[in-house]
Amino acid sequence: MNRVSNFAAVGLICGAAFILALPAFSFLPQLTAGHVDQWSLAAFPIQWNLNPAAGSNITGSAGVAAVITNSFATWIASPNTTLPVTQGSNSAVSSESSSPPNINLICFVCSDVQFGGTETLAETITTTADAAGQSDGHGGTSQFAGQIIKADIAFNPGVQFNTGGSGGTGQDMQTVATHEIGHFFGLDHSAITRAVMYPFAPDVLTTLSYDDVAAISSLYPKSSSDVATGTISGAVTLNGTAVFGGHVYANSTTSATPFSAFPNIRKTPIGTLTLTDGTYLITGVPADSYIVISEPLDLPVSDSDVSWASEFGKSAVQTNFTTRWH
Repeated sequence: MNRVSNFAAVGLICGAAFILALPAFSFLPQLTAGHVDQWSLAAFPIQWNLNPAAGSNITGSAGVAAVITNSFATWIASPNTTLPVTQGSNSAVSSESSSPPNINLICFVCSDVQFGGTETLAETITTTADAAGQSDGHGGTSQFAGQIIKADIAFNPGVQFNTGGSGGTGQDMQTVATHEIGHFFGLDHSAITRAVMYPFAPDVLTTLSYDDVAAISSLYPKSSSDVATGTISGAVTLNGTAVFGGHVYANSTTSATPFSAFPNIRKTPIGTLTLTDGTYLITGVPADSYIVISEPLDLPVSDSDVSWASEFGKSAVQTNFTTRWH
């Protein structure tokens, strides 16, 4: 089994891997033994289990259950996406390390998680199978390598959170929860600045971008799309040599709004990273006119935010080039 930890920090939302773990990406699917990491929608019901206990660090008139429900609903309602996830029974588990394998714990009082300081807002710990036939924690066995079989989300008890409504102060909880639930489903960070999965936390951001939609729908596609999409592919080279880990994104050149039937979806570029041979494939692109731009991950998003290089046995993504477009 692999355990992946992704954590959110004030200003910076980072990802880290533990125990041979491979982080997932908005750019491209996570790979374990050559397979995409994702939940199986047929293995067992996917549920989240809330420990409703909350400390004095959480203020606001809205309840924590409503915040988490709304955050999951944001992803469930994503166009072109099928996500049959529901709320399970509440849990009294207050230690992530003691979280049973058959629940996906949402916890506000789990102090055993290594947050690393008050700059860390929350952490998502995901467990995946690295082969078919392993125990799935639900009385069955895993169906494929990369199958997510458990995901816990722990909010830092040392951070002030605002649930919304009146009387709240601190970091907007729904913004953090929506980001962490992206990790729950198998996404990591995007270098698109207005994406929910961008690794820098805004004050408030609770709706999905085109980039987020492209990511989640690539993992959990509907059998019949709400909005037709296609792909953009190509290669990035520098002096005839392939560029690895370049951020490539398609940016619309028009005012068209292909997802206008979904008012909570924000128009943004859609991105990916180049592979070792310099090639890229941008998926989930709705009909429009685009300019394609390639840029290095040389801040604000950097190699440490995506851990892309380790997927391919590289020490770091390539940054020795300037932004190009066509």
